[in-house]
Amino acid sequence: MTPEYYLAHIDLKAMAKPDFSTMFVDPRVFKNLALDLSRPFLKDEIDKVACPESMGFIFGAAVARRLNKGLVPIRKAGKLPTIKSRITRQSFLDYTKERNSFEMNKSLIQPGDRVLLVDDWAETGGQLKGLIKLLEKRGAVIAGISLLGFNRVKKTRVLEEKYKLRSIIEHTLEGERDLTKPLA
Repeated sequence: MTPEYYLAHIDLKAMAKPDFSTMFVDPRVFKNLALDLSRPFLKDEIDKVACPESMGFIFGAAVARRLNKGLVPIRKAGKLPTIKSRITRQSFLDYTKERNSFEMNKSLIQPGDRVLLVDDWAETGGQLKGLIKLLEKRGAVIAGISLLGFNRVKKTRVLEEKYKLRSIIEHTLEGERDLTKPLA
């Protein structure tokens, strides 16, 4: 499907970040989204699909199911209900310039696992870089990155240059976006 197809199903008037939950109510749109996020990686060697909460869980689960691969859910810090010694953590600076951390159960990734990283939107690349560091320090190989939206700017270009990154919607917005105003 085209970017315009998906844009018609996203609430772009939401503040700070578009509201993607409106994409899931129509099963045809949701099915097409899973297909389009998966399609560039159908022939690639992938062991697992990793995704961050919260929207990433929905996108990642759909892609993992489509590719028939295991799912590695990555949580925001402090949310994992397990023993701290079994958790690995990585901090990052997000698109709002706030420091955050991701965590996952160490047992979910084994050295050499080829991982497809799936998320909704990359504005500055900070969150993606944090996710990549978390996975790579466990020994994962990033086989690819699949996104609904990608802001193709200087800060994010390194991700495209180093990894097989595919997105459905691409835009270019240099500088800082006013997060109190809608994207549209």
